[in-house]
Amino acid sequence: MALTWLQIGGAGAVMAASTVWGRLIASGYSQRPRDLRELTTLLRTLRTDIAYHRLPLADAFARASGQGREGRALSDLFETAATLLRQPGMTAQTAWTAALGEHVPNTALRTQDREILTTLGYSLGTVGATEQIAYLDAALSLLADREREAAEERGRYERVYQTLGVLAGLLIVIMLI
Repeated sequence: MALTWLQIGGAGAVMAASTVWGRLIASGYSQRPRDLRELTTLLRTLRTDIAYHRLPLADAFARASGQGREGRALSDLFETAATLLRQPGMTAQTAWTAALGEHVPNTALRTQDREILTTLGYSLGTVGATEQIAYLDAALSLLADREREAAEERGRYERVYQTLGVLAGLLIVIMLI
């Protein structure tokens, strides 16, 4: 049985689509450790600005935003929190929560990571600098654990999903021929 050009083209399209599908799933596993690392850097900057520079929280958020990659969701998170916090009557917790709701869905962070950030928001601006630093330290410690976990998952699953995408496409092509 001879294959027609249409069948060969269709097989190529199926293989390409399944390979892209596998790579998209794998990219989530590779992006999460990077997002957690960037978030840790931004929170460390925020901690430093609160602890040593004694900046107002809005200024500390803006400065932390400048440490991130421009145009990335995590950097924008801190910039949005700074902008919202400068509005009259806005509390730090409300600004942080609103910024989280707007920007965290555009990251590879999972629900557990978001819960750490949400919990951190309850202390920002409501307690003294010393307590805020303690809460930031606790959040940084938890995020470091999550980053190690994410790196392990990346090593375990990234290659699996890339290979699975190619093999699924191959299986579909074989079944259709």
